[in-house]
Parts: sequence; structure tokens; C-alpha cells
Amino acid sequence: MTNEDPQPISALWQNEFNVDNLIDYARASKDLSDYIRVLVKEGYRHLVVPSRGAVPFINAAAAAWRLDVRALPNFDDRLREMTELTYSPFHQKLVLPFSADPQDATQTTMSIRRYWSRVLAALVRRNGTDPHLTLYKVLVESLAKRSWLAALPSKLPTEKFIFVDTVVSGRAICEIFKAFEELGLNECHFVLIVDARGAEVASRYQREITAMADQGRCTVIPVNRLFTEDRGPAVSGVWSTVYPQVLDAVRQRFEWARDAYGAGTFYWQVSSSQVKQREGIGTTDYNMPVTQMYASISVGIFTAVRALQDLEGVEQKLVDQVGRHATGFEDMLSERKAEIEINLRRQLKYQLMSFRESVDEMRPYSPMDKETTRTLAEPRVLEAHPNAVVEVSSSHLVRVKLPESEVARVMIDAEREIALGKDVLDDDWFR
Repeated sequence: MTNEDPQPISALWQNEFNVDNLIDYARASKDLSDYIRVLVKEGYRHLVVPSRGAVPFINAAAAAWRLDVRALPNFDDRLREMTELTYSPFHQKLVLPFSADPQDATQTTMSIRRYWSRVLAALVRRNGTDPHLTLYKVLVESLAKRSWLAALPSKLPTEKFIFVDTVVSGRAICEIFKAFEELGLNECHFVLIVDARGAEVASRYQREITAMADQGRCTVIPVNRLFTEDRGPAVSGVWSTVYPQVLDAVRQRFEWARDAYGAGTFYWQVSSSQVKQREGIGTTDYNMPVTQMYASISVGIFTAVRALQDLEGVEQKLVDQVGRHATGFEDMLSERKAEIEINLRRQLKYQLMSFRESVDEMRPYSPMDKETTRTLAEPRVLEAHPNAVVEVSSSHLVRVKLPESEVARVMIDAEREIALGKDVLDDDWFR
């Protein structure tokens, strides 16, 4: 089996999975946490997540908030802040797969963003009879075999939501800007985590992002390297699945669905049965290459988040211990900060060394290889659809191809649900 990532594993370790980038992710996650806490005070209570690459930042940002709560000096303050966290956007999170996977020249990424923007608009406005939203329900239940109530948070987003996305060239987010404007979704706030500190963003897209920021509707968080972008579940913790044949049939049947070919579902499960690799690979309850890699990256980022918090609090701790006017205070402060930084880098180097050893032991099932994503995804798909063919795109989107008879069955479900015009949000679960 060959590794299909454009960089060999050695280059990945040197350029992407390294100490500096883990610390940079932690810094960005703390910034994201701080920005969301400010937005909460401005009335934003919901989080919308359209990309796999943003998920690790959001998880680490929530962890940063929890660490800040634990560091508070008294019980009443901790209780108040923990209550705020419990009702924060981190616990009212809507994940929608805005991922674009055009199959031919007639399909554009702009149309795919419009489709998902319409699904989001229907949720925001509680329009449970919207056909785009109804189609998503059919995909979740008939294809992903998941509960509709489990696919959405009970507290659906309102017009004032926070949209957290990752940005590389800028094209995708600017298409989303346009789609939101067309639908009147103009009260949300965008928080954008930008690769290469913005150096790779095309100038025309940079102008649009800057204009949105100037309007007070966009916050940019630059990072050195978005190593979670367009990679498999071993890095982001998320699988994204599309069903090309079903969506072609939907497009042909419904005029409003001409742009529905980007529709798909999310699925994530980064736990795994504890069996030997060669016994487990290819079965539905085995996920070890994903589990080990995802856990290693997550632990590294959390380690850095905790150290950055320690750095923020070290001055006050020293003041409490010796007083700000103690002889040599600034030297003591510098020494303590240096000690925290040295210990952090030492811990991360050790974690990365152990992580790399684990990856080497898993060969030929490299977690970075799209073939490993396919091997792990296939048994889960076949459990629900025994006659399906599973492929994986270069960005690790899982494509599920079904026989004509199963496509016809799903179309019957879709036609019935849409013809009935039932309110798919008419349940006590949704608020």
C-alpha cells in the first residue's frame, strides 16, 4: 500500500506535525475561545460548523474555557462560569457538511454552498417544510441510518449564530458569504481560521474577507499551517460522506434540487475496539489507526493549551507568593515563563516521538493514506448497505455508490417525504 498524501511521512512530521504547529493550534484555539466568549456577551448563542478542519479548534477552544473555569479562585466564580459554559455555543453546536464534491463540469462549488446555506436558513427560520431540509432528513435516515433527532442539536440556531470555518484560498468562504447574502442570513458572525497566516488567500477573496471584517461581521485567526484541512478522520476526527448516484437522481427528479449534489452526511466515531491490528482492520468496530492518531494530536494540542494558560497566570501566582515589588521579581517571572515553555516543548517532543512510533507500527495502514480511510469506512457503510461500493476522494470524502434498486428505494422515500410536506422540525426535541 502506498501513502497517497502528496508529502512523505518524514516531510509531514517535519513540516506539519511538529511542536511549533501544535503550539500554534493551541494559541488559535485559545483565541477562538476568547472570541466566542465575547460574542456570547453580544447575544450570539449558537455555533455552526461547516468544515472538518475546524472541529479540532472548536474542541480545544471548549477545553480552554474549561481550564479557565478551573483556575478561578473561588467556588461561586467557578459555578457561575461553568453555568455559562454549559449554555454556551459549544453545547449548542450544529455541524453541517458544506464539503464540496463536484463530479463533472456542470456542477459548481458555488451551487453546493447554496444548497447547504438553504438547509441552514430553513433551520434558523424553523421552516420544517423546506424541501432542502426535508431531503437532508431523508439522507440522514435512509442513507446514513441515523436518528434525525440525533443529527441536530435540540436548540437550533437563531439568526445570530457564530460560523466557524477554515480558510485556505478563500474561495469557499466567499461563496458562503454570497449564499448567505442571497438568503438574508446577515446577522451571523464569521470566525475564520486562516492557513499560512493568509499568504495563500487569493487577493480578490482577501478583499471580500477584509470588507466583512471592516463591517464588524468577521474575525480572522491566522495559523501557520492548517494540517487538519482536507485530511481523513485520523486528523480531524470526522468522516464526511456523499452519495453521488442518489443525488443525481434527486437533481433529475426535483427542479429545486438542481444544486443538491453536494448534500451528504457527517459521521464520527474515534473510539475503537481493543484488538490486534490485523484482526481488527476491516471490521465495523475497529478504528485503531484513527483512534491513535486523533488522540495523539488532540492530547498534544490540549497539552499546549494548558501550558499557555499557565503562562497567562504565572505572573499573578508569583505576585501572590512574593509580591510584585520583591527584589528580582522580573527575573523570577522570566525564569518561570522559560521553565513552562521548556517543559511544554519537552512534553510535546516526547508525545510526537511516541506518536510517530505508533504510526510506524501501524504500517501498511498509514492513518494519512486515503486507502486506510476507505478500509475503515467500508465495513461501516456495508453494514447499512451490503451492496455498496466505497471510494475515497483525495480530500478523504467518503463516496458511497449504490445499486439502482437501492437508489430507487431512497427516491421513493424522498418523494413521499417531500410530497407529504410534513414539518420535519415538529418535535418536542427541537426548541
